[in-house]
Formats: sequence, structure tokens, C-alpha cells
Amino acid sequence: MKLHHKALRHFISVSVIILTSSFLIYELIASNKAMNAYMRYIIEKADSSFLYDKYTNQSIAAHLMRKFSSPKDPISLEQRKALCNAFESVNGAHGLNLTHHRYLPLRGTLQTHSSNCIEQLDDIFLLPAFDQAVNVNRELVDYGQGLGTLEYKFRYYIDLKNNYIYFYNLVNSYQFTMNHWSFLQKGTLGINQNDIDDVFTGRTVISSIYEDDLTQKKVMSFLTPVYLSGKLKGIVMVDINKENLKHIFYTNDRPLVWRYLNVTLSDTHSGKKIVIHQSETDLFQYVHYINDIPGGLRITLSLDFMYFIVSSWKIFAFYLLATILLLNMVRTHFRLYHNVTRENISDAMTGLYNRKILTPTLEQRLQQLVNTGTLVTFIAIDCDKLKIINDTLGHQEGDRIITIMAKAIQATIRKSDYAIRLGGDEFCIILIDHPTDLTPRLLERIRYNLQIIAPDTSINFSAGIYNMQPNDTIDDAYKASDAQLYLNKQKKHHRS
Repeated sequence: MKLHHKALRHFISVSVIILTSSFLIYELIASNKAMNAYMRYIIEKADSSFLYDKYTNQSIAAHLMRKFSSPKDPISLEQRKALCNAFESVNGAHGLNLTHHRYLPLRGTLQTHSSNCIEQLDDIFLLPAFDQAVNVNRELVDYGQGLGTLEYKFRYYIDLKNNYIYFYNLVNSYQFTMNHWSFLQKGTLGINQNDIDDVFTGRTVISSIYEDDLTQKKVMSFLTPVYLSGKLKGIVMVDINKENLKHIFYTNDRPLVWRYLNVTLSDTHSGKKIVIHQSETDLFQYVHYINDIPGGLRITLSLDFMYFIVSSWKIFAFYLLATILLLNMVRTHFRLYHNVTRENISDAMTGLYNRKILTPTLEQRLQQLVNTGTLVTFIAIDCDKLKIINDTLGHQEGDRIITIMAKAIQATIRKSDYAIRLGGDEFCIILIDHPTDLTPRLLERIRYNLQIIAPDTSINFSAGIYNMQPNDTIDDAYKASDAQLYLNKQKKHHRS
């Protein structure tokens, strides 16, 4: 019965944990769905920003193509002279505005491998169109859409026909010079001539991630072709660095998400990647979202589980509090039930079981043990001459002897056995799987424990032993052991 109640208590406790955990799991699943939807929103916002940069590049390239293909104004002698006077060489590179803004018609820096100031003469006088196109697009308003239009991205034009590069911004050529003019073969800028010939035939923009020679950091670039007379002349490029990408992906409406968000941008062609942002913690990925966007780019977003803990601490607190309270209620209920049950079947004076333990349920269990070959032994015990003690020394002394006897029995038997006070000085011990030859020793241990518990009191008892047989009831077994006790008591009386 005790094992049954213990198993029931464990079952109910586990059920409570499953119930409260189900609520937490439901919240996790709901939060996961919501965050996946938010991840899609982040990617859509980034894709819109990239689309805007592609559109800007195409607008600049279209403006250049119109300028290159339109009739050219004649170049005066003064213009030629001013250009050649501003032409300079630094660190093996040649060009304009290499160290200072000396050639005013151009806003940025032009670098070339040619030392001849007039070799790209026609192009140089057309490049202000590039400055104008970039400047016009920079003045566009973002309207709060998070497209990153207010970000100053690094834009430049590479001329593949005349082999020069023009940066919209001034570049200090003491610090950086484009010496790798074989980049179209070696892929220094992440591109090569074969790729351009194949890709630009059917597409107006390609994307790539490479390590920038100027900053020595990985950047993402959009490349847009510039055609002249049906042939590829150059490429308009925009570099988007890590800081630009952070601005694009930053979750303005949810700063807490940003703290625990991992953002990575990958080039599906080259395998190179830019780690845009990393979570402050690294428990495990709670939301993981991957999406490919046009241009051969892959965006990977993952949210650390710490976000759910921090953002949903009230749910966790409720879960823990509810679980603890319910488990405590279960424990209290079973403790009260155990106490009530124990009081119902326990003898108030001795603490042993009383007659109420001898239920049909116990009888059925004992019969099952006997039927499977397990030895069940009944021992009937009563104190010798207790009536004389009650008559001469009083019932208080008699009760003390009964209590001492109960303690000696309890100290002798195992937890799997039953010690029962039937009433007065009558006791019954039920031994489960106790060897027959050791039963007399058990009685001797009871006598020994009596001397230990009450050395100044002489207490004797008589006992009868009976091994329960198949089909025996508890009443049958006890009566048989009691009959044996009566015979032993008579023999003891005749001897005395």
C-alpha cells in the first residue's frame, strides 16, 4: 500500500511538471513563430535596402553610358594644360587628386597605371557626370524606411578599356594605391574577366564579397556594367562595409533582439562571409532563419535563447512558481493522507499497526506471495503474567511493559515485515520471505532487545509460529499461530 501511494505521488508530480512545462513549451513555440516572422521582416528590409543600392548603381551606370555615348564637347588647350599640371605620381601610381584636391573638376581620386596625362583624356572630362550622378542619389530622402540611403557608401568606377579607377571620395594615395592592375585575372577585387563576360551578358548587377585592398576588411559589393557601342567598357561599383550592414540590419524597433541576434551575410559563389553582428551570449540558437536573396547572397539570422529568457522572464517566473506551488500541494496532500492513514491503522499507544491493517487487500497480497512460493510466517506473541502485573502493580505498569514489548519487536523485524498489536498484550508479527530456521533466532533477538531497552525490568513472553499455506486466510494463519502459542504457553506452565 505504501509503495502504491508513493508511485501515485510520483505520477501526479510528474503530471504537474508535464502540465506546467506544456504551457512553457507552448509559449516557446508561439514566440518562435513570431520571431520567425520578425526574421522575415528583417530580411525583407535588408533586401529592400540592397535593391535600392542596385537601383542607384544602375542609375549611375545609365547616366555614364549616356554621357560616354553622347557627342563630346571640344577640349580647349587650357583644359589640357590644367589637367596635365594637376597630373601626379605617388608610390608608382599616377593620376589626379592623389594626395590633395588639386584638380577641381573632379571631386574624387583617379588612379591609373599610365604615366601619360592625356591617355584617358576624353574619359577624364566626362567623369564629372559620375560625381553628379552619385551626388544626386545621395541627396534622396530615406523616409524612415531603413533603406540606408543616408549612409555614405564607397562608390567608384573601374574602366576596363583604359585601365583606370575613379573613386567618388578622395583617397590618400600615400596610404593606398591600386597597383594590382591585373585584378581582372587574379580576382583581386573578387571578379575576373571571364566572370564578367559570362554574367553581365544576362544580368545588369552581380554581388560579391571580397577583402577590400583599401581597408583590409571584407566588404560586399554590387557591380553594374557600363556599355559603350554594345561592348563592356567599365563597371560601377558600390562597397557596403560591415558598419553599413549593421545599420541596414539593426532592429530599431526591438533593440533587445539586436543584443542577442547573430547576423551573417554569405556569398554563395565564393563561400566568403561577413559576420555582421554576434549575440552577447551563446547558450543555443532559439530561432534559426536562412534566406537566399537575388544576387547570390545568403542571409543567416539566429536568435540566442537568452533573448527569450530576458524578454519573457515573467513567463519563466510564473512557470517556476506554479510548478513549485503545485508540487508542494501534492507533497502536502500526500503527507496529510499518509498521516491520516497511519493514524487510522496505527496503535496509538505503541505505534505498531493495529487490527485495521488486516484488510482483504493485505490478505490478497499475502496469498499471492504464498502462491508464488514466497514464505509468509505468522508469529503470535503475548506477555506472560501481564494480568498479575496489572492487578499488583497497576495498569500503568502493564501499559509500560506493553510499550517496551512493542519497541523490542519493532527493533527486531525488517521494514518489509508487519508488527501488529491486536489488543492488550497480544501481538502478531508477519514475516515476508524469512527463512524458517532463522525464526527462533528472531525471538531470541526480541528477548535480547527487551534487556537492552529495559534492563531493570523482567519481561517474558510466549510465541507461536505458523507458515501460511495456499488458500489460508489471515484469520486462518493467525488462529493457527495463536493455537501454537497456547500450546507453548501450556508447556511452559507445566515446566514451571
